Amino acid sequence: MAKPSKTPSKTPSKSGKQRLVLTARGLVKRYGDAVALGGLDLDLRSGECVALIGHNGSGKTTAMRILAGLMEPSEGSVKIKGIDVHEARGNPITRSAISFAPDNPVLYDDLTVEEHLILTGLAHGVSDDLDDSIDSILDDLGLLSRRDYLPSQLSRGMRQKTSIACALIRPLEVLMLDEPVVGLDPPSQRLLKEEIRRLVADDIAVVLTTHQIEFARGLATSVIVLDDGQMVDHGPFDKVVGGDTAASLGLV
Repeated sequence: MAKPSKTPSKTPSKSGKQRLVLTARGLVKRYGDAVALGGLDLDLRSGECVALIGHNGSGKTTAMRILAGLMEPSEGSVKIKGIDVHEARGNPITRSAISFAPDNPVLYDDLTVEEHLILTGLAHGVSDDLDDSIDSILDDLGLLSRRDYLPSQLSRGMRQKTSIACALIRPLEVLMLDEPVVGLDPPSQRLLKEEIRRLVADDIAVVLTTHQIEFARGLATSVIVLDDGQMVDHGPFDKVVGGDTAASLGLV
């Protein structure tokens, strides 16, 4: 049985090439004299998965929050379809394009798993087939048996999956996942990996952060390595992960 579509339909480009969805140039974030992010460039295309890797404190979360428009950079810009996400905060085009799941799930204490998805879907204009889409996403992420649970009844991993489910129930063109596998057991990691593969096949662009290289293997087409806020390497997954920089940092 075909599953209901969880993402908005898109018109393929006439050339058949991936579309440039997001561009970031010269992203810097300072806190006084401390530099949390020392310069990040990114071109993200539809149907592409990019992984930001590095140890805790390397600047991954700072980069993601800036890319998602949730944090102002000290320097640089992020554009979605040519629109600056910080200068045009709240623009319906950028707001509808980016879906972000943070590393620390933010959930309402008095809403069940299913109610979180209903609220998120309705807030983003999803009404047609919402119930079917919820069932499909809960099934994909192994949450069907927890649909009526409150956050206090969920494990850390189940709360993480609920946050990811909320990111998936709404229309999106760019999915940003900050440390999505933290708290997930191996079977749940496999479910999430399959879900990301489906999204990429459906022309969604994905950016994820992780310090677990094996999770990104087979998903990410390219990698950016961050260390102490600096972009120290970038390129195709196999080249970067098999390179000297990743090895010297103990990432592989």
